[in-house]
Amino acid sequence: METALARAALYNLLAASFGDLPTPQLLTAWKEILPEAADASLDEMRLAYTRLLLGPAEGYAPPYASIYLEAESRGGKPLLMGAEAAAVGELYQQAGLEIAPGQPRLPDHLALELQFMQHLCSCEANALNQQNEQEANRWRAMQQDFLQNHLLSWLPAFVEKVNAVGAHPLYRALVELTLEFVRSETVGQLSELRHAGEVLCATM
Repeated sequence: METALARAALYNLLAASFGDLPTPQLLTAWKEILPEAADASLDEMRLAYTRLLLGPAEGYAPPYASIYLEAESRGGKPLLMGAEAAAVGELYQQAGLEIAPGQPRLPDHLALELQFMQHLCSCEANALNQQNEQEANRWRAMQQDFLQNHLLSWLPAFVEKVNAVGAHPLYRALVELTLEFVRSETVGQLSELRHAGEVLCATM
């Protein structure tokens, strides 16, 4: 159960990192696990977030799966709210989640996909707490399906884009951490990254 909770905590941090303007609490959490955050200021990171994730000027890296997965099928033209957005939105509903009314992000936004993984890990932890191994295995299977068939299908391209546009070093570190963590989830090599989640659990 502790491992599932630590993983949920790290997914929650990463979702917040790409979903909203940085807060003092988020900056403190970054400083717990990333050396690149040591000297970062809140104003500096809010500007970096706006440039990188809100755009649309130079330096923008759209955090939407459809942009990276469906451009080729549309003659190279990036398009929001493609088939991938609909697909992950359906998965959210199947897991009992709904995007809140007024939510400005589309279903395939990176922050929402990471938050979905946080939900799945939390459900796994809850099942383990109730000593229901069969239910825990069901949530684990959903996690693996989502990681391999959705999140990992476009995350590497997003990381390349973030590096290509010259994002702030802290955001480059965050996307690299995210990719490393997600990849480790599919092969079971969690020892070092699990520690980051445990640190977060201890500070929350």
